[in-house]
Amino acid sequence: MKKAIITGIAGFAGSHLANLLVEKEISVSGFYHPDHPQENLKQIKEKINLIACDVLDTKKVEAEFKGLQPDYVFHLAAFASPAQSFKEPAQTMNNNILGQLNILEGLVNINSKAKVLVIGSADEYGDIDEKFLPVNESAPLEPTSPYAVSKVTQDMLGALYYHHHKLNVIRVRPFNHIGPRQAPAFVVASFASQIALLESTGGGTIKVGNLETFRDFTDVRDMMKAYLLALDKGESGEVYNLGSGKAVKIKDILQKLLSFSSAEIKVETESSRLRPVDIKKVYCDYSKFNKQTGWKPEIPLETTLFDTI
Repeated sequence: MKKAIITGIAGFAGSHLANLLVEKEISVSGFYHPDHPQENLKQIKEKINLIACDVLDTKKVEAEFKGLQPDYVFHLAAFASPAQSFKEPAQTMNNNILGQLNILEGLVNINSKAKVLVIGSADEYGDIDEKFLPVNESAPLEPTSPYAVSKVTQDMLGALYYHHHKLNVIRVRPFNHIGPRQAPAFVVASFASQIALLESTGGGTIKVGNLETFRDFTDVRDMMKAYLLALDKGESGEVYNLGSGKAVKIKDILQKLLSFSSAEIKVETESSRLRPVDIKKVYCDYSKFNKQTGWKPEIPLETTLFDTI
């Protein structure tokens, strides 16, 4: 049986990945931050090995790798909010960059042959010129938030450790993935949670940011299938864009979510929800990954939105 370690296993993506690996009969161990709840894992808690481990704890990380000797390492632990990263730039950089450095160094120090998934982001491309749309992997990286800068650094560290240390690193740049369990700091989950709360109180006003931007949305369950395929069929040293290949307006997402509700809900723009720098339109060309693995998203956006709310 293959052995996998997921860092950030108790988070949104990590918990969905754990579900998938359990279904595939892969032995799952996971690092979770000692201060974070494990509510997302309640249905599979008895089937996985949970380890309280902060990825900034260098000695603990290496000791766990040495004891577990994984075949797969999915490094998902990260501060994931671009908006929050403007408020906490130092914490974002420290956690995302030094945390990954500890993961890579720990694996090098035990001479690991594991396949390692390094998670970048569509935000690495920034507010990209329309001539580069849909975005492929050769488009310029122009990060516009502390979060995005940290993701570019994680991406480049992954490439460095492949070239210099011969670690079996595969890098991915996922575009927006959404679905059940996502924290309300993110746009779709924010809309869904506000609508659900207003339904329970008979209606009211939903607070929103910029509704005129376009993003590429994929169901988290489809995205986690891509993560597993990246390690099963991806090439070490390569980088792959992951997404739907479609640009969807944020206003249209909100309208679809509102259509699921019978409550009287008004929409109000709140200045605190507007980003200092916002990306107008981005969507991905995932053909490189499709050719390598055969993956493509399968869950319709309407289904994802309904499941989320």
